[in-house]
Formats: sequence, structure tokens, C-alpha cells
Amino acid sequence: MRVVKIDQGGDQDPQIELDRIQLEHPTVLVVWRDAFFDFDQSDAEDIRPDYLVHTVGFLVAEGPRFVSLAQEILPDGDGFRAVTHIPMSIVERVERLDVRA
Repeated sequence: MRVVKIDQGGDQDPQIELDRIQLEHPTVLVVWRDAFFDFDQSDAEDIRPDYLVHTVGFLVAEGPRFVSLAQEILPDGDGFRAVTHIPMSIVERVERLDVRA
């Protein structure tokens, strides 16, 4: 078994770090139309209705082709984890969220 010490102390105020992250990468909700695959579509009229997906994350990039959301921001500028890239052509809306609700 390996024991890993978790440092609970530290000189940095966690609220200041949260404020910095929110300025650089605001939390957003993206509502978008999902693509889908049918195994048994019997005819052209038998199609699934609009399927709106709601994704929440840290806004990494928003450009003319994609909006990119990260689920995690890594410390010390090491980047992001679990980044979802959604084509703008299927985005219904992007809403900024306030984390201090």
C-alpha cells in the first residue's frame, strides 16, 4: 500500500484561485443537437425527434468552428482534462453560469 500525504495547508486563498479560474475559463452551459445512430430505422419518416444535449464545463475556447469545454483544470498550468469539442453548427446556445449562486 502506498500512502500519499494531502497538504491541507497552504498560503494561497482558495477563493482567489477560484476567481482567477473563473476569469480565465468561465463556467458555461452549452445546449446542442446530438448526432445519433439508428440500428433499426424502418423508413425515412421513422426518425428520432430533436435530441438536445446539455453540457456544463470550463470554457477553454470558443471560435467560429467549435466551442470547447473542459471538465477539469489541472494545477500549475498543466492544461485540462476531459475536453469536449462541440461544432458551432449544432450549438443552440451558450450560457455563462455564475458559480456564486
